[in-house]
Amino acid sequence: MPIYEQTYRHYEGEMRRRFRWAIIVEQELRVLAKAKPFLMLLLVALLHCILRLLQVVAFDVVIQDPNNPLTPLLNQIQGIMVREQMFFDFLRIQTPLVFLIALYAGSGMICNDMNNNLMDVYFSKPIRWYDYVLGKVLSLTAVGLSITALPAIALVILHNLLAPSMKLLTESWFWPVSILAFSLVIVLPMALSIPAASALLRSQNYAAIVIVMIPVACSAMAGVLAAVLQDRNYLIISFPMAVNRIGQYLFHDRHLLFDSHWLWSMLFVGGTCLVCLWIIVHKVRRSEVAA
Repeated sequence: MPIYEQTYRHYEGEMRRRFRWAIIVEQELRVLAKAKPFLMLLLVALLHCILRLLQVVAFDVVIQDPNNPLTPLLNQIQGIMVREQMFFDFLRIQTPLVFLIALYAGSGMICNDMNNNLMDVYFSKPIRWYDYVLGKVLSLTAVGLSITALPAIALVILHNLLAPSMKLLTESWFWPVSILAFSLVIVLPMALSIPAASALLRSQNYAAIVIVMIPVACSAMAGVLAAVLQDRNYLIISFPMAVNRIGQYLFHDRHLLFDSHWLWSMLFVGGTCLVCLWIIVHKVRRSEVAA
């Protein structure tokens, strides 16, 4: 009988010295692309984008042509006009879908790695804790921006192409900046808080429940304080309302829910993001040392 040498196969891959976090992003997106619930939620978000696309085309092609027979019918529909407020409404409606998608994708993102001893696998390769953290956060951020900022900016460009004019260009040149800024305000807290809960709790279900209950509890407390003390400014305690207040400033919406300056809302959202980031870094660095 032949005698075989019992050795391990030599490593034949090429060591990546830059952008190692991209490996984590590729892995997370590859796993999500095979999950049917994730694809279903993504499809619902895409349907809203298609409806807004039809709105832009109908406004630019049909309504602006007075000889079109559909013009009187579309003029009777409220909210058909393409303006800055439309993109604000688009992002606000997308927010619950972004939350559900991020919750599904991120609630088990770190705790499942810990439960399956994948931390030892990750950190046995030339991957450091910051590569791991950046890859996880960027994965959720990319998914969130793909259904918020990306389609909204594309609609702004389409709007300018269908109805080109210097007046429209002067009015809309800043819209993509507001869209990107508000999208980051929506997505980044989710991309940090959900992995933070996943890092603290060893169960994906418990992490999802905690992330759902905290905003609900904050909103309920804000409503009670505003009603009892008769001061609407206590609504800033509600995280969704704080995010909405920033959006109202970016899109020049004057229907304010409370009178506090938008910078206070920005400090609240930014402080929450920093706390969540510290939790993730602390837990991941402990796992790296243990590995």
